[in-house]
Amino acid sequence: MKLNKSKRLLSLGMAALLQIASGSVTWTGVATAKSGEVYALRGGTIVTVTGEVIPKGTIVIRDGLIESVGSEVKVPGDARVIDVTGLTIYPGLFDSYTNLGLTPPPAPSTGAGGPGQGRAFQLSPQSPAESGLLPEIDVVPLLQTNTATFEAQRAAGITTALTGPRNGVFQGRSALINLGVDSPDKLIIRSPYSLNVGFSSARGGYPNSLMGVFAFLRQSLLDANHYREEWTRYNQTPRGASRPGINKSLEALQPVIKGELPVIFNVNTVREMKRAIALAEEFNLKYLLNGGLQSYQIADFLKSKNATLLLSLSFPQRPAGLEDAESESIQTLRERAAAPGAAAALHRAGVRFAFTSGGLSRPADYVVNAQRAIQAGLPKEAALKALTIDAAVIFGVDQQLGSIEKGKIANLVLTTGDIFAPATIVRHVFIDGKKFDIKAPENPRGNGPAGRAGGRGASDAATQASEPATGVWSIMLLAPGNDVAGTLTLQQTGDSVSGEVSTPFGVARITQGRLAGTELILHYTLNFQGQELAIEARGRIEGNSIRGTLNTNGQSYGFSGTRRPNLESK
Repeated sequence: MKLNKSKRLLSLGMAALLQIASGSVTWTGVATAKSGEVYALRGGTIVTVTGEVIPKGTIVIRDGLIESVGSEVKVPGDARVIDVTGLTIYPGLFDSYTNLGLTPPPAPSTGAGGPGQGRAFQLSPQSPAESGLLPEIDVVPLLQTNTATFEAQRAAGITTALTGPRNGVFQGRSALINLGVDSPDKLIIRSPYSLNVGFSSARGGYPNSLMGVFAFLRQSLLDANHYREEWTRYNQTPRGASRPGINKSLEALQPVIKGELPVIFNVNTVREMKRAIALAEEFNLKYLLNGGLQSYQIADFLKSKNATLLLSLSFPQRPAGLEDAESESIQTLRERAAAPGAAAALHRAGVRFAFTSGGLSRPADYVVNAQRAIQAGLPKEAALKALTIDAAVIFGVDQQLGSIEKGKIANLVLTTGDIFAPATIVRHVFIDGKKFDIKAPENPRGNGPAGRAGGRGASDAATQASEPATGVWSIMLLAPGNDVAGTLTLQQTGDSVSGEVSTPFGVARITQGRLAGTELILHYTLNFQGQELAIEARGRIEGNSIRGTLNTNGQSYGFSGTRRPNLESK
């Protein structure tokens, strides 16, 4: 029992993956795009997603669409040629569930069509808008866009998002939009896409519990069916019959109960997911599950139900200001540790899913956490598809978006390398064929100030060239929700590496170390609360950056770091 506790506490300090901290970032707006402007992006590596990677390819963009793509594309005479040699071009990324660009919904005086004209919608003493009980709320009138609204998302490579209200139970109808700077009506790709439903209880009113929420939802759907039947009977035989009253809320539920408009259930626990699926099956609803914190626990069940998941990349974090780590329950610690591996579990089970930001406060962390999912076992190809073509297929827009193909909307992301690599920077984004230039961040992804070029003298550079591992490395160990800084002090002689590892858990001497090419392999033993834990660290050195995994007791965790400019200092 003591050993298990020690392993659990060690997991908190030993890390998953270095968060990409882009620091203080300034993004620019759009480079003015004239109507009908033609671009030819020439010389970049094109990751089409649905086809082969094209090295040194060309993409021609005309009127917001991809006119041609390939390795031997003829550049039109009227095209503005942009040399993108050295850059990698990806399809624009999807954020599959957000509330981007929304103003608060209005608070109408009556939300259910008047007294006595709807049963479920008369049960809350609050304003329906405050309670989130208005399925008729539509996201489109709430959209606000300007040159700054979506800058942070574009800088992270996000070009398309499903956006909708997030308040209460019946949250309203969402829309799939491009994150450009045009008027809202020109950004819409599909509206409405879904009716969004939450399981949060109403503040101070009904429903005020999870059981009450499900009772409310079920009664609402029964009322919607009854409302449809009343109007069907009246329309068939109107003579001599009293005309039913109009109820906007029940009217808004008609395409839902007919299976024309999907419902997105915001669910995280196993109980919520199973109840949502049961409700959808009872009323024969089209549905998707959003969130899915505990989805890895029932991956096979979700597959058996042919469920589709919008999986949140907002992983649970340790509460700010928490002084006693042991005050958290084992279940909380397990969920935090397991969250990055949920995508891999769903992938293995064959569950269809796309990624969502889940309310991340920093858009830059969206790709960072996708990278953490890769470290936890999700194939990189599957991660990229969950951000692009798989999302497009789920939303029914795969003929327009999600890959780089002729005839599709020109939503593109141009990066300095592999989009999941910590040091990669987004340089340009195209949305609807309009070019956005992204200023380089002060701290590129995965590199702190010590990792930036120009911080070393000539002698340091020479040492690095002859002994790539030698130096003092500032490393970051991330267990889920708990960042822990450490230090690697290394000395390389030939291909042999010695030194020590210092963390808040103690100092450990490296018992065996070697550098094979750029791959660093270290072995050491950490004495943690009386327990001896053998650790193998494997990392790849690229200049002043290092990135890899720690392996102990059958578990793997990530780490990243940078070499300090002054090799003599600690």
